[in-house]
Amino acid sequence: MKQRKGFTLIELMIVIAIIIILAAIAIPNYLRMTDRARRSRVAGDFASTATALEAYSVDWGVYPMDATADPFGKADPDTHILLELAGTGADPAEQNVAANTTLTGEPGGIEYIKLGTLTSMYNPFIPDESYYYVSSPTTGNHWALAVQYNTDDIIYRTDGTTDLTQIAAGTDVTGILISELGAVTP
Repeated sequence: MKQRKGFTLIELMIVIAIIIILAAIAIPNYLRMTDRARRSRVAGDFASTATALEAYSVDWGVYPMDATADPFGKADPDTHILLELAGTGADPAEQNVAANTTLTGEPGGIEYIKLGTLTSMYNPFIPDESYYYVSSPTTGNHWALAVQYNTDDIIYRTDGTTDLTQIAAGTDVTGILISELGAVTP
């Protein structure tokens, strides 16, 4: 009786084919799952920021005003939006400083969201990019948050929505957000 010492070529090819089929099924599912997880991260970060923005608006009567997209997060911890919402009173904060009072007479320097929370927010799609904030340039009665999704698209949310919207924008985040704010009705 002859004893086998290994697998035949056909057996190995069948095993390799099964592994390839399983990988072809698993890899796309994994990629979709990671994209959903990243979108969930952005939605959660935007929800936290939106809550802080709404509380700020109740106290001050306007959202923090910025005519250009103000990046915030790990890229620059000294941006206008961070300092307004964190209530540190540091420059370039203009409204939420100790010298000013809210509509109800409270002194400024109110912490709407922790500075550490804001600086821990990062773009999960492009880690070197930040989140962006823009408000109505002259009235401060609307806001938009955005994140660069890839080189051609952004994902954003405005004060009039709770859902994330993805649009083709190229790299002009500021122009797209300002045009979206113009479309929001007062």
